[in-house]
Amino acid sequence: MGELISVKDRLPATYGSYLVYAPQSFPKNSRFVVAEFYDDNNTFYSESSDSPMPDVTYWMELPREP
Repeated sequence: MGELISVKDRLPATYGSYLVYAPQSFPKNSRFVVAEFYDDNNTFYSESSDSPMPDVTYWMELPREP
């Protein structure tokens, strides 16, 4: 499995689903969620509400299916 990448270092190069760490979006639950990244505006969006997630601090590619 890959390593977490800081959004300060770089963002994904392409549109897609990624595992992200969003410490303020889900304070009572898991802080890791799957989010959609849009490369046209360099923003992660929640898959559950289609809302922007400005608090994403780390991301990584999802594991591939066997």
